[in-house]
Order: sequence, then C-alpha cells, then structure tokens
Amino acid sequence: MRLFCTVILISISFSLAVEDYSLPGINSDEILMAVNVWGEVRNPGVHMIPWDSDLRDALSAAGGPTSSANLSSVQIIMDDIDLEYDLSEYLSGNGDPLPGLEPDVTVYISTSRYEWWKGAVDFSYKIIVMANAILLMSRL
Repeated sequence: MRLFCTVILISISFSLAVEDYSLPGINSDEILMAVNVWGEVRNPGVHMIPWDSDLRDALSAAGGPTSSANLSSVQIIMDDIDLEYDLSEYLSGNGDPLPGLEPDVTVYISTSRYEWWKGAVDFSYKIIVMANAILLMSRL
C-alpha cells in the first residue's frame, strides 16, 4: 500500500511539473519553420520564423534589406515554383499582397543595377589609377 501511495504522489508531482513546462512549437501556438534568405540582406542564412509568415517576416528575420538591394525583383523559390515579387511596389502602396511562405523556401534579393554599375565604375577607376602609377614609375 505504501508503494502504491508513493507511485501516485510521484506521478501527481510529475504531471504538475510538466504542465508548467512547454516547448516552442509543441505546446504553444508558435510553430516555427526554416526559411533561407540570401543576397542583399544584413544577415543572410537560414532563419526560423513562425509557420504562417510572409515575405516581410522572412526579411525581418534576416535583418532587412541592405541599401544596395533590388526590391523590385525579389525571387521566392518554393518547391518547383520560382516567383518574382515586386516589393518596391508593395511598399509604395500599389503592389500585390505579400506572398505567404512555406517551410524551406528560399528568398533571394539581388543587387540593384545602380549599385552594380557604381561598383563597376569604381573598380575601373582603381585599375586606371594603378595603370597610371605603373606608367609614371616606369618613366622614372
């Protein structure tokens, strides 16, 4: 009888302890999914976001887009679907609603054309300066 009472008391105390303990995604309303966010974002990589998230949540988890991001052509790759979304139109108030995301989706934000040309001109300028320096040194 004593053993029976001990087992009952242990099971009651264990069940009370379990009620206070919850795992994210198991006993709560927040089930997380992994998304891949790459390109011109502050923290590219795999991020865990809530299950019913959209593009805004994925970009927020990645720290947001950089100043050189091309927001007019955000690529969203889910399973066999490759979607191009114009986030700049949405931000101006004229675009389509934000697309919802699925687990293991990949979001890619490319560099804007302006930033690409700016980098190309800067690189060319550095090459010209180096060529001039080598030319001047060879004449000495």
